[in-house]
Amino acid sequence: MFQKEVADRILAQTNSKNYGRLTILSNWKLFIKKVFNINSSCFNPKPKVQSTLLMFTPRKSYPKLKNSKNLEIVTRIFFNQRRKKIKKPLNQLFKKPNKIIEKLKLNIDLRPQNLSPEIYYKIAKEYEKLRK
Repeated sequence: MFQKEVADRILAQTNSKNYGRLTILSNWKLFIKKVFNINSSCFNPKPKVQSTLLMFTPRKSYPKLKNSKNLEIVTRIFFNQRRKKIKKPLNQLFKKPNKIIEKLKLNIDLRPQNLSPEIYYKIAKEYEKLRK
């Protein structure tokens, strides 16, 4: 059970205002489904926030990374300045970002919230290759 606002961030879709690091990291190895909202009047004492019950199911297959910290680093750099275009964080992560841009066919005019979680997993894999 989560505070409704946190659950909304976990379940957020690409291109939405709630989409961010939490969405990408939590959905990497898990399927997450909203079960239902729980009204604050169901509790005593009554909290000032609503809650949401989520169901987490492990994925049978997911993008393999050597170290989950790499995905955390990539998403932190991208979402530190979520209103900037993605070229800036790519420059921070890679010495030669143009190779990554071409390889992953990235549109550098997009912003971090426009990239799907799958793209972040691919960027994290490329980042890991540099860390060998």
